[in-house]
Amino acid sequence: MRRAFLLLATGVIVLAVVPWGDFQGHTHWAKVGWIPFVSPPVRLRDMVANLLLFTPFGAAVALNVSGSHRVAVTAVSAATLSFAGETLQLYSHTRFPSATDLVMNTTGAVLAAYVVARRP
Repeated sequence: MRRAFLLLATGVIVLAVVPWGDFQGHTHWAKVGWIPFVSPPVRLRDMVANLLLFTPFGAAVALNVSGSHRVAVTAVSAATLSFAGETLQLYSHTRFPSATDLVMNTTGAVLAAYVVARRP
């Protein structure tokens, strides 16, 4: 059941993040928001959505990893998945890859992993 939860959480992220309908054969480096919370677009709504999107993933990873390194494994896993998603968005006319998204995605997963790790 724990692995199914992890697969489901990962699948939801892949469906939400990958530019399925707008994939181009060239990159759009000029659209990248390089500096977290500074480079546009910076919208509170997007930040909260990214935080919440990765929360189930963080909980699922933490449930599938045992030991004291759950939160660290979750952080690396979330950052890797988020980086892959942001990189794929480079190939979209309508998406905006962002360091803010990367930070918020990772933060959402880490917060959830911390809650799971603290439970009895």
